Amino acid sequence: MANPVVNGSMIKCSMACSLPPGAPVPKAPSYPPGPPASFMVPPSNKVMSGNQPIATIMDNQILPFQMSCMSQSNPTVQTASQTATAAAAGTPMFVPAPCTPTIAGPWSTGCQNCMIAKNNLLNNTSKLTCSMGGTIEVVSTPAMKVKVP
Repeated sequence: MANPVVNGSMIKCSMACSLPPGAPVPKAPSYPPGPPASFMVPPSNKVMSGNQPIATIMDNQILPFQMSCMSQSNPTVQTASQTATAAAAGTPMFVPAPCTPTIAGPWSTGCQNCMIAKNNLLNNTSKLTCSMGGTIEVVSTPAMKVKVP
């Protein structure tokens, strides 16, 4: 059983890092992950849990995370990293960019048996793909006492 995602649930992106955007650092195999961010669910669905709107798989308007993007698929990261590497006389450098989620589709799956406004209810096992290369997932939800199939 999963939990429904409501306004105020915490989400994270696999490509978020806590390095400041625009600051060149030596290229490394990994960087410190960024903290989770609050997920905003518009009240337009009019279905509530604990006085918070419940999300559907179509609620994919993700606000920028207050951290940096480290995806090599991000054109801003690519360009800045190449420029910094050239300036560092060939030493491989990495330059994170500000997070700008670019979402092309709905969250994966959701709850197949629970519909809100003809869309699947979003649960905490769902994932969302950013075209910059990240996977967004739910870390926690205030609706942990409610279970959905």
